Amino acid sequence: MADLPVLLIPGTLCTPDVFKLQAGELAAIAPHVELVRFTLEDSISKMADTAIESIRAHGAAAVIGFSMGGMVAMEMARKAPQLIGKLALLNSNYQADSAGNQAARRRHLAQARIGGMEAVIRQHYLDRYLHRPSASAEKLIIDMACELGPACFAAQIRAHATRPDSGATLKSIRCPTLILGALQDQLCPPLMQTRMAQMIENSDLLMLDACGHFSMLERPADVNTALRDWYLRN
Repeated sequence: MADLPVLLIPGTLCTPDVFKLQAGELAAIAPHVELVRFTLEDSISKMADTAIESIRAHGAAAVIGFSMGGMVAMEMARKAPQLIGKLALLNSNYQADSAGNQAARRRHLAQARIGGMEAVIRQHYLDRYLHRPSASAEKLIIDMACELGPACFAAQIRAHATRPDSGATLKSIRCPTLILGALQDQLCPPLMQTRMAQMIENSDLLMLDACGHFSMLERPADVNTALRDWYLRN
């Protein structure tokens, strides 16, 4: 199945640039690499429709979703399982959102509308995104959030608030699946990754140490090796 195109689905307030350290590596082994860009889609279902349309012409794909992108990939598996030849869920979460998270995001959105996205990311998110400070990773995270802006943030807040629990979908997945997480990920912790791997019959679990939520930026070589092995494995 190493002839599958690859579909990369970014997370909250991320542009395709979040995969800049993976896209080239994957392009060297896959016939085509497609990167999804979200704008104002305000539900996980609408995001899944955007992702499905981007690969429909190619047929089945090897689908890689990071964080919210993993939630989108799970919704794709529910809506169009025939389009997913392989699945990789990076630092993701299968559960519905909590009321506490929703309230916090609404406060952050109000702050962003007044003071801009950078202040919000620096104050509320960077410490939870990265295990250790990294000037290059921090700049990329802030640049992506500023590029997308408060309107996109508002749409994605609505998407998170209405996202479904995907436990039943995970139990229905039969394609080769990689669950990749990080031991220091505060947002999608190790126990969450273990539970997801247990739900999917044909899955492998990889947990990276000394790594936070943005594993592709903190441990790019290890993530690239894991994705290459997953993609090339029959």
